[in-house]
Amino acid sequence: MSPRVLASLVYCGAAFGGAFLFMRLAAPELPALIVAFGRVTVAALILLPFAGRERLAAMRAHWRDYVVVGFFMAAAPFALFAYAERSLTAGLGSIINATTPLWTAIVLAAWLRQAPTPRRVAAIVVGFVGVGVIVGLEGLQLAPDALAGVLAATAGAASYGIALTYIRQRMAPQQPLQLAIGQLIAASVMLAPLAALSAGDAAPSAESALALGGIALISTAIAWPILFRLNHDVGPMATSTVTFLNPVFGTLWGALFLAEAVSPAFVAGSLLVFASLALIFGVRLPAGLPGATVQPVAAAVRIDEAD
Repeated sequence: MSPRVLASLVYCGAAFGGAFLFMRLAAPELPALIVAFGRVTVAALILLPFAGRERLAAMRAHWRDYVVVGFFMAAAPFALFAYAERSLTAGLGSIINATTPLWTAIVLAAWLRQAPTPRRVAAIVVGFVGVGVIVGLEGLQLAPDALAGVLAATAGAASYGIALTYIRQRMAPQQPLQLAIGQLIAASVMLAPLAALSAGDAAPSAESALALGGIALISTAIAWPILFRLNHDVGPMATSTVTFLNPVFGTLWGALFLAEAVSPAFVAGSLLVFASLALIFGVRLPAGLPGATVQPVAAAVRIDEAD
């Protein structure tokens, strides 16, 4: 695994893990569509000054692709997860979000006829179990009205798999920053009328506004170009496994900022998540360690060929 891939994984896992915390703060006071619209619009405004004329011209030329990606990568999943957060615990939301690699594998198999290898299947299972161990039984408690939230979150996770595969197949030559800006603008346009209809007399508090700003900047404007670069480098299947890291970092942020306890189950689950990522990315132990396979240091892992 190259240093850039590792750094991208760590940042995206940390940023998306923080997104659940931000949404928990913003969602109770604001309608789900307002949260989704605010997230994509603020993120688009942050990135727009970096677009340049050439990128804007390229976005106009491929506007149909950006509409598709804007819907499946941002508008639909952001709205669905914001809605789901109203009735689901953060732990259950993380569990459902961690099904993204499974949905990505299904999309790849159905669309591109690329069945996952046994190693990939094992990695998905190990990672999913690891997330379940981290969350624990307490995090899986369902409210009486949680069925709609479960369905919404599941649809959001599947939507990511569709978007990552579409980008890989139809938009691979385009730069990550351009991809991020174009799909965020498209998502903003799609969500604007729905957000206006659902706004009512919503009045966000300072805490809610800060949470919305945090998810727009840290978990979207910065994270999305990094995620698209990762998708370009290693493919949709490997990229989707970043969702396994979300609850790891979500728990760490809770411990750091909210003084929440870190349990032995968190440590065990995190080890399973890291083992899953090692399987996905073909990481091998350094030469000289028991069970290690000797390989040249300069050999880069190319995941995209398997995707």
